[in-house]
Amino acid sequence: MLLIWRAAVEEFERGRDFVLATILAVTGSSPRHVGTRFLVRRDGRIVGTIGGGLFEANVQKFALSALQEATSYRVLFAFQGKDSHSQEMICGGEAEVLVEFVSASDIIQNEIFGHVLRLARARESGYFFTNIDIPLGGASSIPVNHLLADRHGARIGGFNNDEIALNAMPQDRLLKPAQLLEPSGLDHPVLLEWVRPKGTVYIFGAGHVGECVAHLAAYVDFRVVVLDDREEFANRERIADADEIRVIESFEHVVSQFNIDEDSYMVIVTRGHAHDRTVLSQALRTNAGYIGMIGSRRKIGIIYQAILNEGFTRHDLERVHAPIGLPIGGETPQEIGVSIVSEMIGLRNRKKQLETPGE
Repeated sequence: MLLIWRAAVEEFERGRDFVLATILAVTGSSPRHVGTRFLVRRDGRIVGTIGGGLFEANVQKFALSALQEATSYRVLFAFQGKDSHSQEMICGGEAEVLVEFVSASDIIQNEIFGHVLRLARARESGYFFTNIDIPLGGASSIPVNHLLADRHGARIGGFNNDEIALNAMPQDRLLKPAQLLEPSGLDHPVLLEWVRPKGTVYIFGAGHVGECVAHLAAYVDFRVVVLDDREEFANRERIADADEIRVIESFEHVVSQFNIDEDSYMVIVTRGHAHDRTVLSQALRTNAGYIGMIGSRRKIGIIYQAILNEGFTRHDLERVHAPIGLPIGGETPQEIGVSIVSEMIGLRNRKKQLETPGE
């Protein structure tokens, strides 16, 4: 979703209206979940996806109408009957979608979306409310209202009776990434989305593999930090997608510069055994949720023995994904990058399933 908020801010900066299409509810089988959205620019180009195929194409048509008419819609799309058996429709069910026109001159929306982007980039948490004051199947030329509340109590935007929505918000431990609230006292539902970190990837080594991992990890909404002691590799020209690039003096004590927690993913792809061992030794002293190290089994065995000689145990080494990445037989830096990021996505999604209560 970071790509969506970034694109929204860019459209505001360029003075161009746009549309956000957001899934509000699903029944049966749907290609994406509640809260998934994509952005449609005035020229028809899109950022993100809500499932692709005929469903997304139909939503895009509504989005272009919304841009022409400066109108928002709340629409129900069905994936049933003959459509669900066509090549385009592979799911059966229904999806309710808010097709929201956003004016480039809307100062409040500009401020809200910009702050959502800053929260996401800073790995901060907040709560994003969307007031669904449009009847199902209806349309409205009145702007859709949002409220953003961060963990420190600061609020931007708002709507009538938004305190009722705030009071109806579940505790964090029960909060889904996105859900519709329909509390007593409100005549219409409110979409609540939990803006929270999706993990930070620390890439130790800015070589060819590190460059590919940085690009792919950023594309799937990880925050990306790249570190290397070679400025000719660790620079913005080569790794434009990274949130942070640091040229370090050495890999000694580098991990202590960061607050490593369970949402941290440590990717060790330096240029040599000695650097890999140095970083791995530091990584094992953290609570990182993922530690992966590149290398042949022979190289990994040598490093593991050196780590054991430092006083670590076999149990400690069980935390390490080595060889790093899913076993897809990748050989090129691009293929290896795909295998690494796929492994991290799998871990992140398993964590999300454990945190999210069943329907």
